[in-house]
Amino acid sequence: MSKKCYGSVDIQRIHAVKELFDNFASRSLAYDFHHVIGLVKFDSTVTMLHTFTETLEKFKDHVRTLEASGRTKLYDALQHGKLELEKVKRKFPDCRLRILCLTDGLDVGSTNKPVPVTIDLIKSNIIVDSVLLGEVENNILHGISIATGGCCFKPETSKDGLKLFEIETVLSLEMRKPKCKADPSSITEDLLKGFFATHGYDKSPEAILPSQMSSQVTVTQNVLKKKIQEAKDGRFMEKDRRILEELKSLHCDPHPYITILPSESDFTFWKILMEGPPDTPYEKGVFELFCQFGSEYPVKPPTVRFVTRIYHCNINSVGRICHNIFDRNYNAQITMRDILEAVFGLLIAPEPQDPLDSILAEEYLTSHEKYEQEAKKQTEESAGESLDAKEKKLVMPVPQYAPQHLICPLTKKIFVDPVRTKYGAVYEQKAVHKHLRRSRFDPFDPKILLRRTDLKPDHDMKKIVKEFRSNQIQETSLELGAVDMA
Repeated sequence: MSKKCYGSVDIQRIHAVKELFDNFASRSLAYDFHHVIGLVKFDSTVTMLHTFTETLEKFKDHVRTLEASGRTKLYDALQHGKLELEKVKRKFPDCRLRILCLTDGLDVGSTNKPVPVTIDLIKSNIIVDSVLLGEVENNILHGISIATGGCCFKPETSKDGLKLFEIETVLSLEMRKPKCKADPSSITEDLLKGFFATHGYDKSPEAILPSQMSSQVTVTQNVLKKKIQEAKDGRFMEKDRRILEELKSLHCDPHPYITILPSESDFTFWKILMEGPPDTPYEKGVFELFCQFGSEYPVKPPTVRFVTRIYHCNINSVGRICHNIFDRNYNAQITMRDILEAVFGLLIAPEPQDPLDSILAEEYLTSHEKYEQEAKKQTEESAGESLDAKEKKLVMPVPQYAPQHLICPLTKKIFVDPVRTKYGAVYEQKAVHKHLRRSRFDPFDPKILLRRTDLKPDHDMKKIVKEFRSNQIQETSLELGAVDMA
């Protein structure tokens, strides 16, 4: 551990361990993860430096006292960790158990052998995540991680190491997609060594998505008609009434760049399609998100995450969004419209001073052009499918009648954000702006020169459309009378 780490960078491995564990604790605090954590040091002896605690600041204090000395009893430390975690499990039967092992990968002097240690870990349902520092490789430790359903990481640079401990599925098992464990009866030393040929080192553990992601979604008016009737029958909790009002508001007055698709079977779960804002690296992208309203909503904010990968310093690799509207600035009066506007606003103006990805934030501030180029490239790769194509994949076609004068001739959809030209034509704002990037003339009259300054918000049309959308979700007395007569 006293040897140098990260190749040419002059940093001792023990200092790298301190830096990484400190970052682990700091990020866990920032994410508000409920970790109960202990600290074991292993050299020529295995020592419990700090017993299990929820106070991560104390853990960080003990990390700073670490010094390298003597041999490295790695397998003895894993066995010791297993015994300590089993004590915790007896007190908290529902907790997940994990050993996070930062080491140079060399075992020297252990009395325990890797095969029986691995078998014991699997039987105790303990996951081992390992981080190998330096140039030494230890395929046995790598194999123990894979066999127990964990991951093995090998950061090549200091930046890689810091970035690793900003990944949510590294910090916590809660969002991580479970991996298969090996059959304890099959464990041999050759099996442990052989895992490296088929698995290699891990980069970013896969996240698990809510089960509702596989459910069928529909357009807002279909869910609203059903739920409004249920609310009249008195079958609604207060939380559900609030969600109903939020959905109704967004149906009657939708965001021009955001489509809400609630689940048919659980209207507390929404899929969201967000078009990238114009004049940003994301403008040619359509991003899928989900919104999940928990049991404590609206006292606590809903969970909103990106499903589509996005290159953004305030959005991490598993879609978590860093914005104060989800924490210190949230209160029960904050609407879903406020939240969606805040997320959309981050795509227009990132906040590198409050990042989830510190490496991307540094790039944004110091190499802005490179940041924008990479964001544009990843948008094309991950979010390049059109809105119409995504909607067709997610939603069964729903026949809808609307008067012709309420339909934009460019989009063939009901107006959301109508603008009127000085010649009297009405278009959807984002559609006509897109057209004017390619042409200087009216979309349907090549003789008429058209500029953006010729477009004015059509408040009258917007009011008519809002009334039409409101009527879409109302049950009239005539309709109810027809049912009674039948």
